Amino acid sequence: MCTKHFRLSVLTLGLAAAFSATAQTSDAERLKALEAKFGQSMAVIEQLQKRIGELEQGKAGATSPAASAVVNRVETLEKSVTELATSASKTSTDVGLPLHGFLDTGYASASGKPPAYEKSGFRLGTFDIYLTPQFSDRVKGLVELAFEYGADGGLGTDLERLQLGYVVNDNLTLWAGRFHTPYGYWNTAFHHGAQIQTSITRPRMIAFEDQGGILPSHTVGAWATGKFDTGVGRLNYDVFAGNSDSMRDGTLDYNASGYNNGTPAMGFNLGLSPKAVPGLTVGLHAVSEKINSYDALDTLNGETTMQVAGAYAFYESDNLELIAEYYNFNNQDHFGKTGTHNSTAGFVQAGYQVANRLTAFARYEKADLNKNDPYFSLMSNGTSNFGSSYNQSTVGLRYDLDPRSALKLQLEQITDDGNAGQTVNWVRAQYSVRF
Repeated sequence: MCTKHFRLSVLTLGLAAAFSATAQTSDAERLKALEAKFGQSMAVIEQLQKRIGELEQGKAGATSPAASAVVNRVETLEKSVTELATSASKTSTDVGLPLHGFLDTGYASASGKPPAYEKSGFRLGTFDIYLTPQFSDRVKGLVELAFEYGADGGLGTDLERLQLGYVVNDNLTLWAGRFHTPYGYWNTAFHHGAQIQTSITRPRMIAFEDQGGILPSHTVGAWATGKFDTGVGRLNYDVFAGNSDSMRDGTLDYNASGYNNGTPAMGFNLGLSPKAVPGLTVGLHAVSEKINSYDALDTLNGETTMQVAGAYAFYESDNLELIAEYYNFNNQDHFGKTGTHNSTAGFVQAGYQVANRLTAFARYEKADLNKNDPYFSLMSNGTSNFGSSYNQSTVGLRYDLDPRSALKLQLEQITDDGNAGQTVNWVRAQYSVRF
């Protein structure tokens, strides 16, 4: 029996050495090695248990001290193997489904004569949940679900993003699903969680479709994105194709179920981060898609090739943030045969940390939209004036209570051609968090 004890000791030491060696490898390799060692150990345990049975039979029912010793060693070995396998499983890449989210609440008050769909008072913001599952070292996903109240007080639920991605290499990732259309800087840098953006509101021209945006902020399709190091700096790129939007009762619809006119949306975004100016990114972008418009009775009342191109810049240092974006529209009217119409829009925003946790910000935005362009005139459909020309000045303060929560105060002055050219002043406050 001493020989058996010696073999068990060698086995135990061998397992310990094997498990120690596998700790130096990756999680996947470690688990694979542990599974193999566990299987080998169980085979040895079965052999020992068989030998115990033979010993017990030889004693005609009497308890053998040697057999008891073997039983104890078997139980100890089995427990050790189980504990090591359990410990290893805790260090694997499968740590559950990462869950993150945002929520905010606030207050807004207007002086002057705001449009009828704009109301003063306390308001619930957006409860936004997003998941970032990592299926393997190359396959990943992003799911974003938002709950928010509309101007009519009704609660809406929208699957804002549903993306599946494959990492080809360090320079290329492929995505498919519903994603934020990659133009400019803001639309892909910030999303439906208000806490991560400095201001309370997005610039109106790039607001989300159901909040007055004049650009398709989401696309259902395929998207390639990545970066390359060049001699002058890092080049970021985005190229995408997807379903063209439609416009229904003045609001853009991203068409989750397929084309409605057989024409895909296409676009690109290129950004250069020069080595000579750390923190700076400058870029060019363009989007083209054919958009059919329908009235409340689902009757076709417009067909436009929306073509927009422009430029943007972003700069960030320890205490300064600058964002600027410009859009030039050349939209072709196919329904009314009125030709091509030119319009422009753009904004500039600056944020400066004036004290610990306190940031002051200011933004100016202006849209000069052609009234003869049906793409914009159909957005001003009697219940909204989203497609009208306007200019807006915004100033505000943001105070970070901690890295995950912020208080914001914002003052706005808006002159809107769609609101009979009247000037309206707004005071907004917001408490936003992320988790």
